[in-house]
Amino acid sequence: MRKLQLEDLSKQLGLSKTLISMVLNGKGNHYGISKKTQTKVLDEVAKLNYSPNKFAKSLRTGKSNFIGLIVADISNPFYSKIAKTIEQTLFHNKYNLMVCSSDEDESRERVLVEMMINQQSVDGLIVATAHADDSFYAQPRFAAVPTIFIDRVIPLFSANYVTIDNFGGSMEIVNHLISKGLNHIACFAITPMHLSTILDRINGYKKALETNNIEFKTELIKSIHFDQIEQDVEKQLRHLIKEQPEVDAIFTLNNHIAVALLGALRKKEFEKYRQIKISCFDDIELFNLIDNPVLSVSQPIEEIGQNASRLILEVLSGNNKSKLNIVLPTKLVER
Repeated sequence: MRKLQLEDLSKQLGLSKTLISMVLNGKGNHYGISKKTQTKVLDEVAKLNYSPNKFAKSLRTGKSNFIGLIVADISNPFYSKIAKTIEQTLFHNKYNLMVCSSDEDESRERVLVEMMINQQSVDGLIVATAHADDSFYAQPRFAAVPTIFIDRVIPLFSANYVTIDNFGGSMEIVNHLISKGLNHIACFAITPMHLSTILDRINGYKKALETNNIEFKTELIKSIHFDQIEQDVEKQLRHLIKEQPEVDAIFTLNNHIAVALLGALRKKEFEKYRQIKISCFDDIELFNLIDNPVLSVSQPIEEIGQNASRLILEVLSGNNKSKLNIVLPTKLVER
């Protein structure tokens, strides 16, 4: 059976679509529609099991009760846990969540944002942006779209942010490696390298070396491409042990790199390098299940989601008049 339309209700009841819409939106009393007519409409709706078109309603009212969440990769446990926390918080406040992945692609992110805004499918946005600057989000037409940035920040752009202390967490983990007598520490970074999180983690790594009077070598930083992590990890590991055979630790800047590196070290060709200490700026459950103990930095994932949800709800309600930048601390996890 075809879906019942508002027009069908209008014909069935002999009433205008506008009047029926007012009743269904709970505005019957406001517009002086009699109780008898309102009851007639609601009884017919219940009898016919009519369900209003949510998209059409959003076009009429300017409110969809959906929030858009754009992250780099929803398959990453970090982002999937954030999404779950945001979804739970918003649901309790009568909002739904629409989740998309940008795959660290600025153009894809723009398409997703444009789609959500132009179709009026969301009331606000929560974004882990891949953009290096504010040229897109600073456009005047976005001023009316409440947006909260999570995880990453856009330099010199005034906006609401919820992020973590990437610089401090990175310094802490590298300082800890050095305190254990490890002085030849490589860094495996993920692309795109312009992201604030990556730059802050690399700068924290450099600062820890400087603080401990250890020379920084550019050749110890290896770039791992977002789209081919396993292949790049193996390739860069080969280069590393060939160029810097004295390396005794590797600091990975996200959990996908750490997992790929642990997998590579299980291969026979890397057997004699399994004593290399692996550390990771992220903490996942897998690290508790493997023999090779991983030193990691735990991020307050639930707090990121809770704060982002609170901020978007405050902005939507008009209670947040000033821009807030929330920076949450990390925690070292030693196994």
